[in-house]
Amino acid sequence: MRASECMAKGAVSPGEAAPGCSGKILIIAGESSGDLHGARLVERILARSPGTEIYGIGGDAMERAGVRLLVHASRLSVVGLVEVADRLPEILKAFRRIRGSLNGEPPDLLVLIDFPDFNLRVAREAARRKIPVIYYISPQVWAWRRGRLRQIARTVKRMLVIFPFEKDLYERHRIPVNYVGHPLMDDPALGKSPSDRLETLQALNLSPLYPVLGLFPGSRTGEVRSLLPDLLSAARELRKRFPRLQVVLGEARELDPAVYDRLLEEGPVPVRRVRSGIASVISVCDLALVASGTATLEVALFGVPMIVVYRVSRITYHLGKLLIRVPAIGLANLVPQKGVVPELIQREVSPERLVEHSLPFLTNAVYLSAIRKELARTRSLLGAPGASDRAAGIILEELNARRAAAVLPDLPRRGTGR
Repeated sequence: MRASECMAKGAVSPGEAAPGCSGKILIIAGESSGDLHGARLVERILARSPGTEIYGIGGDAMERAGVRLLVHASRLSVVGLVEVADRLPEILKAFRRIRGSLNGEPPDLLVLIDFPDFNLRVAREAARRKIPVIYYISPQVWAWRRGRLRQIARTVKRMLVIFPFEKDLYERHRIPVNYVGHPLMDDPALGKSPSDRLETLQALNLSPLYPVLGLFPGSRTGEVRSLLPDLLSAARELRKRFPRLQVVLGEARELDPAVYDRLLEEGPVPVRRVRSGIASVISVCDLALVASGTATLEVALFGVPMIVVYRVSRITYHLGKLLIRVPAIGLANLVPQKGVVPELIQREVSPERLVEHSLPFLTNAVYLSAIRKELARTRSLLGAPGASDRAAGIILEELNARRAAAVLPDLPRRGTGR
């Protein structure tokens, strides 16, 4: 369909596209959490504009949602400033693939999701080709590397941010921004009733009479290998004190189960392993040991007390200390801007320290109640549900505007007789 014909049909309403006017979106998410948020975003885009062609980098969830993958995100995911060296050949190959796509099948719009070291370079390539860029889920410029704000101002047309304090930051730097709320608020598991909790416990073959300890060692192989042995050792020690304690392990679907098999053999403790429906599993936990990242916020939204753990290479850690300017590492503490739950970093991550910090949650009802009250406040800071839909609407408005702009050369000019 020619651009002029598409414009004549017109959009149905703001944020929707008329049939045949859908256009092409290149989308890039390079992490497990980005894949989840990207999948929800794509679902809402395609619900509003079914003919939109969406392709790029993502994981299994985005592929199921309708994205044609040029590169699978699992090839790129890594944590740490130094650890990225092991993945550098794959990262460079993926970058060349995307740059080739910008030249060979240029999109009407580029949508970037977090993953800043890669995505900001892609944004620069898109800007050179006059392709508008929308960035959904901001790099953590409020925590470190604020110099990226200048690059964002030069290359990104609009930021769609998920924390209210991010909107203020971008407005101060005169960067177009919309606060859409946090996509985790769209998780249907957040609205589950006590009867739903009982059903989940039954499905996991767990008793509602005894506490549940959740182990969530991250979504990257390096994280799991680094953290899970200590989490399992702590669980084993806690079971000696609380023989009825039930242990659940949340496994990342994108990782080979063999990664967990080997570690579980080395640290025997009765564990219920789960690879899907992790949000429902979190909802039945009484305490969680969680790798720093988006998962800490997800656990907080369910009101589940937690201990945040974080461990990277020594060089990465010391470089990070020089660059990072926030007092905490877990989003469960960063969002409310106070230390709500304990954090154990680097050498502090040990079975002994994990047990020490777990005991108050399992024995002190007053302490437990206070923590849950603070976590409920965190949930209230993240806006209303519907973030994915709001973001999709803004993206489609920009896509329609881009498509309409392409019509102008086809329109009759005054006095030409065309």
